[in-house]
Amino acid sequence: MKKKFRSFIIILIWISLWQFAAEAIPNKIIFVGPWEALQSLSVQIFLPDFWLTIFSSWLRIALGFSGAFLLGILLGSAAGRFSLLREFLEPVVALLQSVPVASFVILALIWIGSENLSVLITFLIVFPVIYRNVLEGIHHVDQKLLEMAQIFRFSPQKKLLYLYRPALIPYLQAGCHIALGMAWKSGIAAEVIGVPAHSIGEKLYMAKIYLSTAELFAWTFVIIIVSKVFEKLFLLLLDLASRDLKGNADKKIPKASSANATTWKNSHMPDCKAEDPWATKSFSGEDHRTAKSLSAEDPWTTKSFSPEPVQISHLWKSYGTKPVLSDVSLTLSSGTVYCLLGPSGCGKTTFLRLIMNLEAPGQGSIQGLAGQKTTAVFQEDRLFEFLSPLKNIRLACEKSVSSSEIQRFLEQFLEADALSKPVSQLSGGMKRRAAIARALASPSDLIIMDEPFTGLDEATRDRVIRLIRKYLCGRTLLLVTHQEEDVEKLKGTVIRLPELSQQP
Repeated sequence: MKKKFRSFIIILIWISLWQFAAEAIPNKIIFVGPWEALQSLSVQIFLPDFWLTIFSSWLRIALGFSGAFLLGILLGSAAGRFSLLREFLEPVVALLQSVPVASFVILALIWIGSENLSVLITFLIVFPVIYRNVLEGIHHVDQKLLEMAQIFRFSPQKKLLYLYRPALIPYLQAGCHIALGMAWKSGIAAEVIGVPAHSIGEKLYMAKIYLSTAELFAWTFVIIIVSKVFEKLFLLLLDLASRDLKGNADKKIPKASSANATTWKNSHMPDCKAEDPWATKSFSGEDHRTAKSLSAEDPWTTKSFSPEPVQISHLWKSYGTKPVLSDVSLTLSSGTVYCLLGPSGCGKTTFLRLIMNLEAPGQGSIQGLAGQKTTAVFQEDRLFEFLSPLKNIRLACEKSVSSSEIQRFLEQFLEADALSKPVSQLSGGMKRRAAIARALASPSDLIIMDEPFTGLDEATRDRVIRLIRKYLCGRTLLLVTHQEEDVEKLKGTVIRLPELSQQP
């Protein structure tokens, strides 16, 4: 309120100075004050075509701006994905940014006449701004989240809403702040030159012809007010488009069950129940008849999972001249827990990225992954910070799984009051547990975890390990850890990568 009051006082001071200057200049043709301008405006408001004039100019400029906004988003998004298209469009966009508006106006008068001149000029001025801001936003999409979306098999719609939209909105808002003002300046300037009927530009031109300075100032008032209203409304629409990106808690969420009413670390570990879809599902794929005999309420009853083992043969990987993996050969049997041990820098994370098909090997092959589904816990949590843990897991699950099932599952990993909070408000340990829960909740044949227990204390670590064992349900687990005791608790098989040697 203090800031608004200060702004009001500052504006009032400038208006007073303006009025004093007008009083000091006796010639009303040269200069008029705000009082004379308001008097002229009060007369204009009651003229028959006043509102028609405002609407006609607004419509032309709005059409030009909207067309540039939509095409800028479309071409900017496409150019961000296809470098050849970006190179092809770059000369055109650079030309639009460098050619003076007057040149465009003269050419447009020749090509299309004066009636739609402001539409075209507004479009040509706004398009480069929106296009470049969209392109910049595309380049700032989180690549690690893109990898996560690939592993969890996000649909194009999910990627658009939860990956690209958060990256684009800030750049679109910044671009629109600039482009909206430019749209009205260039659009009105085009109307002044083209003088189409029933336009603000026509009124300004006639005020100049009749030396009516008060009317000129009055229509300038109108331009400022209408452009500000248009700007506020358009930015409000953008703000509504990003309303769920601000880290607000979930509004529609069932109440926490009584099983999670106590402190999380001391809560009872519930037994597997038929109503729990993650506890009853067999992921090994060894007996599809057993899967079909499960309850129809099980969301994975009809899913088919590959029982084939993963065969890794003579795998090599280098970055430039630096070798990272050296002749790795092993078999990952279906339904087995494997613990990958080794010092930092021995290539464990690179090995996992090759298994997840996020990188290609230099030599060797990985067979048996075709048709299998993989989920992962990365070294980073890679959660959507503006969403709750429930919504994060909801995005990774199939539509057939209900929100209440997801909540019952997640209550075993997190405190009740953390389920609906934005991930950005959770501690590091809570985020880690949410990432582990997501990997277990999403249907898969192979689960990969890269140091999943980082940031967890001993009691929490033990509980999470029990939950992992409980919800593996026959799936293969490949896990990186630095703790020998984790192998025993997980009942896992140790894998150690061979020492680096010169690649043949």
